[in-house]
Amino acid sequence: MALPGMIKGYLARLSHRERLIVVVGLFGGVAMLVWVLAIDPLFSGVAALEKSTERKARASSELAQVLADYQRQVKRTPRGNPTQAGKNFSLLSFLEGLSARAQVKGNIKYMRPTTSDVSEGVREHAVEIKLDAIRLEALVSLMSQVERAPHGLRVKRMRVKRRFSDANLLDVTFVVARYQDA
Repeated sequence: MALPGMIKGYLARLSHRERLIVVVGLFGGVAMLVWVLAIDPLFSGVAALEKSTERKARASSELAQVLADYQRQVKRTPRGNPTQAGKNFSLLSFLEGLSARAQVKGNIKYMRPTTSDVSEGVREHAVEIKLDAIRLEALVSLMSQVERAPHGLRVKRMRVKRRFSDANLLDVTFVVARYQDA
């Protein structure tokens, strides 16, 4: 006997109520299989794609913000502007003069000039300065003079340490940089 014939024979022996229960059970089983094998994975995949899209959108907006910040910094950095600083401009001498005006020249432990190529056509001139035992007010005065300088100076890195012997005094190391067309 063929399989459809066996099923018809089995259903024919059942009462009307039992046939109804078997048919409803079969439909329920098929519906559960369709749900487990097709619909649920589809919804899970869509949810995962939506989360991924949100993450990518956030990353894209962060990248746009970084790009805007970079462009703002590029506009601030003078490139080959002769009115900003001439060819005879010396960053080391200029910073010595600023330290004298801020009355911290006697606190200078060392000043180390460096020059490096940052990218094609752009050269960085930097000076690392270490100041020992200075007051906060003197440091603020020196930093404000550096920031207000018309030569496009930038404080790249700064480390401030409170002195162990006198909590009112600071030991400071910082790097001031200037960029110039090569």
